[in-house]
Amino acid sequence: MSSWIRRNFGGIGLTQSPPGAYLPRLQERHSGHVLLCIDVSSSMAVAPLLSQAIAGGEQFLAEAAAAHYASGLVLWSGSVQRYVPPGAPLDEVVSALRAATPYGGTALSPALQLCIDVFAAYPGDRVVCIFSDGLLADHERARELARQACALGIRIVVRGLGAAAAGLADLACPGMPDDNQRIDDAAQLASGIASMATGLSIRRN
Repeated sequence: MSSWIRRNFGGIGLTQSPPGAYLPRLQERHSGHVLLCIDVSSSMAVAPLLSQAIAGGEQFLAEAAAAHYASGLVLWSGSVQRYVPPGAPLDEVVSALRAATPYGGTALSPALQLCIDVFAAYPGDRVVCIFSDGLLADHERARELARQACALGIRIVVRGLGAAAAGLADLACPGMPDDNQRIDDAAQLASGIASMATGLSIRRN
């Protein structure tokens, strides 16, 4: 299980029936939502990048669901190509991922702005997991938005293919070390995306 998942649901504690007045607060504290943001710019058309990204994304989504995280999807290039909100049925999220078509440039800021806007209304743990295979055309704006998201308590974790990792590294939230941000080659792409935020510190309220 990837360490970005901050809680073990194996033993939350005593329960009561009927539920007490504080059940909604307990559920809010232990809820989790994640947006998987996959780069589908034109460079991802080079085989086998897109197929590997889809395979890694599917594994990521399955792991998140098993850990009781509601997952959404953002497919991005020069703009947001497709958005599926957190909490949508898993098969809908997976179907959108499988239908990804690579085209366009590599600008992350529209996707990051969407994530901030969406998560403003969500309680509990909020995580944005970003993959890219190229250098960002809007790095400064993306960094500015990433700092804004982190200040709001939204955790950002990244994976970059090759040299792209260096450009993504300073988007991750400070104080959360992650030694696995770089995916060395296409053969490791699926496993790199699936592992996503391995090494992040576990936070508790």
